[in-house]
Formats: sequence, C-alpha cells, structure tokens
Amino acid sequence: MPNETDTRERLIGGAPARASDRAFGLAFAAAFAVIGAVARLAGAQTLSAWLFVISGALLVVAFLTPGVLSPLNALRARILDSAVTPPYAFRRTFAIIWWNTLVLAAGLLLIAFCVEWTLRSRAPFTEPAYDSRFIPDAGLLYLPNAEMRFTNRLDFWTTTRTNSLGFLDREPPDPERAAASCHIAAIGDSFVEALQVDVADKFHVRFEAMAAAELPDLDVTTSAYGIGHLGQTHQLALHDKYVRPLRPNLVVLVFVKNDFANNSPALYALTTGYGPDGIPYATARRRLDGAIHLSPPNPNFERERSSPSPDYPPVVRHWLNSDSLFIYWLGAKLGFKDVRRIEKARSRAKELLRRPGYESISDGWDPLDHADPTLGSFFIAPDPPPAFQEALAFTAFALDEFVDRTKRDGAQLVILASHTMGPSGDPLFERLGDMARERGIPVVNQSDYIVRQGGDIKAAHFRHDLHWSEQGHEWAAEALLEWLRRNPQVCGDGDDA
Repeated sequence: MPNETDTRERLIGGAPARASDRAFGLAFAAAFAVIGAVARLAGAQTLSAWLFVISGALLVVAFLTPGVLSPLNALRARILDSAVTPPYAFRRTFAIIWWNTLVLAAGLLLIAFCVEWTLRSRAPFTEPAYDSRFIPDAGLLYLPNAEMRFTNRLDFWTTTRTNSLGFLDREPPDPERAAASCHIAAIGDSFVEALQVDVADKFHVRFEAMAAAELPDLDVTTSAYGIGHLGQTHQLALHDKYVRPLRPNLVVLVFVKNDFANNSPALYALTTGYGPDGIPYATARRRLDGAIHLSPPNPNFERERSSPSPDYPPVVRHWLNSDSLFIYWLGAKLGFKDVRRIEKARSRAKELLRRPGYESISDGWDPLDHADPTLGSFFIAPDPPPAFQEALAFTAFALDEFVDRTKRDGAQLVILASHTMGPSGDPLFERLGDMARERGIPVVNQSDYIVRQGGDIKAAHFRHDLHWSEQGHEWAAEALLEWLRRNPQVCGDGDDA
C-alpha cells in the first residue's frame, strides 16, 4: 500500500499527474473549440467568440500549467488512498488552484501586453485626424489644403491633403480646361471621398488614366466631390456649387446601400447623430401641403446635434473598445459586435422618439432593436414601414432634381451602383433600378461587372471595411470605362443643349 509521502508526491504534480492533466486539458479545450466552431458557422458570433477565448485560455493552461487540474487527482487520491487526510488534500488543492490561476493571469496579461505593443509599434497612427468648416451653400466640408489622417486600425492608414475646395482630390480643372475636354464629375458619399486609399488609387483618377490610354481622342478629365454619409439630397448642393460651373459632359452619381436611409432626415439622424432639424447639408423636407422641397444646410447643426448617453459605464468599456488596439483587433477577428455603436444607435433612437413631430418614426418597426447602420433590409420589403417609404420618396425627389439639372446644363447623368447594392436581380439593386428606369437614368452595376470578369466581390472591399479597396476602385473605373466605350457620344459639346 502506498504511504502518505508517495501519495503527496503524486498530488504535488509527479509525472503521471502532469500527463493526465495535460491530456484532460487538451481534450477539454478541443471540445470548446469544436463547439465554438459550430456556433460560428451557425452565426452565433458573440457566443462563438467567448467559446474560442475560453478554449484558448484552456490551451494555455494545458501547455504551460498542467497542474491546474490537480484537484481532480486530489479527489482521485482521496478516494483510492485513505492514508491521505482530507484537510491536507484540500489545502494542497487550493494552493495549486491559486498558483496556477496567478500564472495563467500573468501569462495572459503578458501576451496581451506584447500584442498591444506590437500592434501600436506597427501602426503609423491609431486615431483619425481632420478638421472641418461650414460652407453656407454647401454644408460641412473639410478644411482646404489640410492634412488628414484616417484609419480603421486594421486595414489601412492613409495621410492625404485636401484640395483648395476641401475635397480629398486633386485640384479640379479650371472651367476653360473642363470645357475643352470631356469632363466627368463624380459625386457621392464616403465611397467617392475614399479616405481609405491614396488619391492616385481613387476610381475617378484611375478612370482618367485608363481613358487616356484607351480613348485618347475623347480627352477625358475628371473631378470628384465626396463627403461621408451624404445621400443624393445632400449632394444636390455640391452639384450646384462645385460641379455645375465646370459644365461637365457626364455626372456620375455613386450609389451605395445606405443612401436610401441617408436621404431621410429622421433616418439620417439615427445613423449619424445629427438632429433631424439640424443637418449641416441640404435636406429634403415636406411642406404642410405634402410637397417636397430642398432646405439649405443648417448652420446651427452643433446645437441641434444629439448627445447620446449609452446605457453602460463608459470608462472601462470605452478604453477596451476605443483605446486598446489588441481588444479592437481581437473583437474584429472573433466577430464581436460593436457594443458602443449599438448603444449609441439605441440612445439616438430614444432621443429621436422624444422629439416633437417624430413620435411616429417607429411605426411598423422598432429602431431600438435594429443596429444595422445602413437600414438596407427595410428597403427591400414590398411594403416598407412609413419612415422608409418617406426615404424612398426623398430619394426619388433627389433623382428627379439631378435629371432636371443635368438636362438643363446639357450633361448626361449616370448612376454607378457600388458592389454594396448587389448584382442585377438583388432586391436592393432592383429598388434603385426601378427608380432609374422610370427617369431614363443609365445604371452601371459594379457587381455585375466583377462577376463578368470572374472576380471575387470580397476583393472589392477591405477585409474589415466595406469601402472600396484599391481593387474595388479599379473595378469601378473599369466598369465606368466599359460604359463610356459604348456611349462615346456623351463627350460631345454639352454647351449646345
């Protein structure tokens, strides 16, 4: 019969105990990993993320501190060997648990510190930096000739200078040069703004280079006017102030999936935080008789802006979500939901519902339970809720205004539907396509072009960001050039119209 000393040796962590602990730990961690993988495939992202974290911690325990499961051996020894007194076994068990928990915590903190340091040392900068100014007849634009930095902390870090107008583009041609060429002006939101890439990689710049190589007789010049979060109603003022004086031959509206919602002041307030009555851009609104009109940018937008109060203690979570690159990276890799964004959206919704005149915004849907920033799923329904029908009406109004303006100026209007709108046949794209066909506006579908080229739609955007990657800008330029090759007549003299 083994004596108490031999049994204590086994409890302290002899070879048999370490081997069994390691085997058990690996098996336990593998089971969690399998469960996490199944949950991931099933779409339960939050659950799978936590399971993967747990399984990783158990793997660390199994390899570095295999004695963490020695309590099982202590219990086994107590059953098999009555010579071991229970008090000794339990004291030893608690000592092992404390020691291994300390080692595990220290190891995980060390790993987190090393990853955090590595990510910060490789990142040129960690926060965006830019300044804006308010232009009464255009809206809130960037400062002219100013340096801007932008990053999503994972895929891109760009430093770009704005031009003299405050747009992230080269200097536009002067009116004489534009009139002497086939000038093409692109208008849009953040896809045209394209903070994610260098100016040389933006689709209109690549398009100009491609046209110079393949269609030199057309003498194509381009300029771009993009500001993030703008819908077509907001873009009308940019057209009137900056595009129309150049008398372009072709005006390209870049349409993305959140444009429908952005054309509604109420839905725009939900996704951006601006007050619905204090939007710093030209906005479509209804008069008392039901007619839609365009109101000018509101210079008091800061006073009207909402101040969301998220329903959680901000200090710790703010640091974990905003300041820690490791947590940000880990959350993106494991599919964590952006808790701060969700809580802000809910807080904005609560504030909007309290505003006089906007109580009915939630008719037919619950803005508190929907965190999709594009709200795109509501626009594919045959009978959307009233707030979304209003957004569609404002979008139709904006397209009508663009048609009238370009016809008056002798320019051609075309819509470039980004990959976010889906291919032909997709309900969201067809919603736009129906509007365009009713007004005789040609539509270039980027998704269709990518599929025809045998490309992967995922390559059109960054891994952790839906904005165009360099490849996405190139495909957008190629798709538009394909349309221009079939319609070279747009480069005729637009002044005759």
